[in-house]
Amino acid sequence: MRPDIVWVGALAMALAAGGSLAGESAAEISQKARDRGALNLLDLTAELKLITVAKDGKAKEQVVSSSSRKIGGRAHSLSRFLQPAGVAGVAVLTVEGSGGEGDEISLYLPKLRRVRKVAKNERGKAFMDTDFSYADLAGTGTKDSELERLADQKLDGRDAYVISGPGGADSPYGKVTVFVDRETYVPLKVEYQDKEGKPFKAYRTVKLKRFKDRTLAVESTMENLQSGSKTTMQILRLEESKLGEEAFSERALERG
Repeated sequence: MRPDIVWVGALAMALAAGGSLAGESAAEISQKARDRGALNLLDLTAELKLITVAKDGKAKEQVVSSSSRKIGGRAHSLSRFLQPAGVAGVAVLTVEGSGGEGDEISLYLPKLRRVRKVAKNERGKAFMDTDFSYADLAGTGTKDSELERLADQKLDGRDAYVISGPGGADSPYGKVTVFVDRETYVPLKVEYQDKEGKPFKAYRTVKLKRFKDRTLAVESTMENLQSGSKTTMQILRLEESKLGEEAFSERALERG
């Protein structure tokens, strides 16, 4: 699931007058952040807990199994809901777009026993009643050429690149600003504005953990600033993925 989640180097200084920044460009930072991913589950399987708390304090929990693999040079991510019983069996397959195209999202609903594509105009909708949207799973549609690198900042003692850009045409966001850890290139924080320029949502990594050769966000949050609800995502268990390429297909979604 994207925004993929986790995050000490020296603070890059703004150069004189022109305000340009030394080091990597916004596009280079964005590409490295995508390669790492927030959850960075490439060739791994994680069991995740999603806890969504509404403004009135009412909470619900969901448990999901999520895996990722590169097939034909494109990232494929598969998530299956395990609990509660009402959503068990629901599955989502996200396939990285090629040639500048947006990611493809396929949703399997066991009650209907069929797979359907999530249309571009539906990507602003909440994903399974959480504060994550389908756009968060498939990316915001911002082009690297439209990104701007801002002055670096420090978050919770960690140095971060800051890049910002408009949301894509099919994105629910008007502007997205990402704070990327300088050491791991994993997003520490993401600020989302709506199409009218108002604060909309905020993503934050709460806890990082090293797993073999990578750093993962074992706990993160997505907060809807307009509705007052918040979803916390926790990694409960991690292991090497045993899934073959066939598992990352629409046909496999239907088989469960």
